[in-house]
Amino acid sequence: MTYQPVAHQVAFVLPLYFWKAEIVFTRIASGAENVTIPIQPGKLPRHVVSTEKLEKGYWRALLNWSDGHAQYYSEKMIEIV
Repeated sequence: MTYQPVAHQVAFVLPLYFWKAEIVFTRIASGAENVTIPIQPGKLPRHVVSTEKLEKGYWRALLNWSDGHAQYYSEKMIEIV
């Protein structure tokens, strides 16, 4: 998972065969609700999610995905400026 602050987006690669995926943004400094974005399977393995509507501050980005047999995740701390 790569955060691109200038482009206001998070990019990541998933296998083409994934069954279900979502990315959950959690703001670190406040008790605000999580922002969950479902990821739809596509023809390409690379996916991009916009961070433009997230408030400034530190966030935890948690990518969850499943291939139907096992659950996987990747986590990254990002700063929205």
